[in-house]
Amino acid sequence: MAKTTKKQPKGEHGRADSVEMMERVKDVIQRASGIDQPTRAELAKDYGITPRSVSNLVEYMKKLGIEVTTQTRPRDGKKGYVVNATNFMRQDLSVAEAVASVLLTQSVLDTPLATDAGSTQSGLERIRKSLGESVRGKMEHLSGRFAVRLLRAAKPPRANTFRVVLDGILENRVLTMEYESPYASAKGGSKAAAAVAGKARKIETVLIEPYGVFFARRSWYLVARKRSAGEMRLYKLARITRVAVTSDTFPMPRGWTLDKYLENAWETIHSPQAPVKVVVDLSPKVAGNMVETMWHPSQTFTTLADGNVRFTARVAGLDEIMWWVLGIGSNARVVEPKELRERVAAEIRAMHRMVEKEDAAAK
Repeated sequence: MAKTTKKQPKGEHGRADSVEMMERVKDVIQRASGIDQPTRAELAKDYGITPRSVSNLVEYMKKLGIEVTTQTRPRDGKKGYVVNATNFMRQDLSVAEAVASVLLTQSVLDTPLATDAGSTQSGLERIRKSLGESVRGKMEHLSGRFAVRLLRAAKPPRANTFRVVLDGILENRVLTMEYESPYASAKGGSKAAAAVAGKARKIETVLIEPYGVFFARRSWYLVARKRSAGEMRLYKLARITRVAVTSDTFPMPRGWTLDKYLENAWETIHSPQAPVKVVVDLSPKVAGNMVETMWHPSQTFTTLADGNVRFTARVAGLDEIMWWVLGIGSNARVVEPKELRERVAAEIRAMHRMVEKEDAAAK
C-alpha cells in the first residue's frame, strides 16, 4: 500500500502553506507515476482536505510543468490521476539555465570533480531529456564553443567508493576500508621516489567513522575518526582500495559541520591548535590578480605606501600556506610569523643547492 501523508485540514478549505503543498506534490508524483493511480476522493481523504482542494493541487502541479492526466483504473473502473514519469521533469529552461545544468555538468566528466562518473553521466542524461527541443538545439550549437578547463583525473576513486562513503555518512555507519599510503612499503631509499616508480604501496585496513566529504583543489577528501587512534584523520578518496559499510553505528557530535571543522584551514589541513596570524607583502606585479581571489575567509588586503599590498590572514598551521608563498616566488615576502619566514627561506636554499649540484654534474 502506498504511503500517505495525511494532514489535518487547515482552515475551511484545508489550505496548505508552500512547504506542505510541495510535500503533497511530491507524494502525488510518486504515487501517480506508478500503478496506484489515486483518485481525487482518495487523495482528499489521505490529506484531510476537500475534493475541490485536490483539484486546485492538480492545477498547481500543471503550472509547475508537471503532466497530470486521468485514466480509468482496471481494477474498479474509477478515474485515477496519472503522472508521466518520463515527462514530469520537462520544463522550459532558458539557455543560461541549461548551460548551468548541462554544459557545466558535462565539463566535470573525467575530472576529479566527477567522483562517481557513472552517476554524473546518468544524471546528465536525465537533465538533457528534460529540456525542450529549442533549448536542446541551442545547446548543441554551444557545445563546441563552451568549455571549463579543469585538471583531468590521473587516478580517480574506484567504482562505488563515493556511494559507499555517502551511505556511511547518511546512516552514521562505521566503515571498514583498505587505504593505500602515498609511499612505497619497501624499506630504505626514498619512499616518495619508490612510489612514483610504481613500487607496491603500503595498504592499511582501518575502521573509521565517516563525518563528511569535501572537494579541494584537485581531489575529494573524507574527514573521519580513525577508531584505533581515536583521532580525526583526512583520507583521499582516490587512495581507498576497498570500502564497505558495517552494522556498527556512531554518534555524531552535535552541531558538527565541515565548514566549522575546516574554517581556519588554508585548503584541506585542519589543526586543533589556535590559528596563526600570517602576514605576506605582495609586489604590485601580482597584487592586482591576488586581491581578486578569496584565498581564505579571514583574509584582508591593505595597500602600503611603497605600492606593495599586504595580505593578512589567520590560518590553521603553516604547511599549506608555505607552498602558496613559494608559488608566488620573488613577488611575495613573508613578514610574519618568523617560523614561516624561516621555512620558506630554508626551502629556497635547498632548491638553490639542488640546482648548483645539477649544474656542477653537467660540467
